[in-house]
Amino acid sequence: MALAKRTLALSGLLLATIAGVAGPALADPYTVNGIAVDVTAENAVLARETAVTDAQVMGLKELLERLTLPSHYGRLPAVGSETAAGLVTSYQVEEENVAATRYVAEMAVTYDAQGVQNILEGTGVPIVVDLPPPLLVVPALDAGGGLSVFDGAPEWRDAWAREAGRNSLLDIVLPLGDLTDLRTLGSQSLTAAPETSLADANLRYGTEGAVMVTATPDSVEAPTRIDVQLGGAAGWTSTMSPLTIAMEGEPEEVWAAAARRVMGELEAEWKAENLVAFDSLARLEVEAPLGGLDDWAAIRSGLEAVSAIRRVDVTAFSQAEAELVLNYIGNVDQLQRALAARGLGLSEGAERWRLQRTAGRNAG
Repeated sequence: MALAKRTLALSGLLLATIAGVAGPALADPYTVNGIAVDVTAENAVLARETAVTDAQVMGLKELLERLTLPSHYGRLPAVGSETAAGLVTSYQVEEENVAATRYVAEMAVTYDAQGVQNILEGTGVPIVVDLPPPLLVVPALDAGGGLSVFDGAPEWRDAWAREAGRNSLLDIVLPLGDLTDLRTLGSQSLTAAPETSLADANLRYGTEGAVMVTATPDSVEAPTRIDVQLGGAAGWTSTMSPLTIAMEGEPEEVWAAAARRVMGELEAEWKAENLVAFDSLARLEVEAPLGGLDDWAAIRSGLEAVSAIRRVDVTAFSQAEAELVLNYIGNVDQLQRALAARGLGLSEGAERWRLQRTAGRNAG
């Protein structure tokens, strides 16, 4: 499916027909970090060139899997070096060790979002095209003395600080730990009324939801087993079951593995509800009441930010109202959630659906 942008002249106005894939809402949802390469060649220069090529291919395979569920991995397209190189927008060497004929490194590779989605069209693989709204994660530690978020050992918090922005579609926000957080998310508040505390923190940080993940280690300093459970949620639907991470390794590695496991569970839940197939294009006629040009600008910006919307046709336009046809993939429930994350409410009216700005969040 072509994602070209078009323009539509209507009643003397030049109105853009909205199409295509908006830029990512997150800093690096299409970046794959920590790609490990180890190449031996005739010389270090050739080894490095080969390593870069290998990293680009490996990273793209990992990214394609990130966009869908394991049950669909078998239908993902094969990835070659030319395909991968054509989708790379940048790469960075995170760590490297160079010898005369050997190159060992970890790399981060960023790919073009629209290009990645394009190679999946026609495969029948349902993927995530719109990214999750911001989620506040409150890492709580239970080390035998009750819950602690900010006043206990820092290992669990540090693990989230390191891992939250790596290799995940989730837009994770972590609490700052300032005086307001100490009151809202302190041990006493979380123990007495976790849902209320999380709801207050969610409002403060402007996120779409908040969850508390409680870790209970067999040892804080040298854990070999960490039990993690969902300690509460507000504005975010999750049924994550208690899980256990049991492994040998450096303490930092064990804590990091626990954080990544929780991130994976939360991400999988969100993906299961939001996967869409490219062959499910649908149309929806909507009316958008306008109080002025600011409303139209906000609505248009919000629609541009929803990747599931492939095209918007403007069928009528006045100072008071715009009539639109949304051409989108997925279902209406998914479309409503994606629009809500951009500050737009979509509701069913008597004759047609109604699209309008919602209070408390700016569209786009």
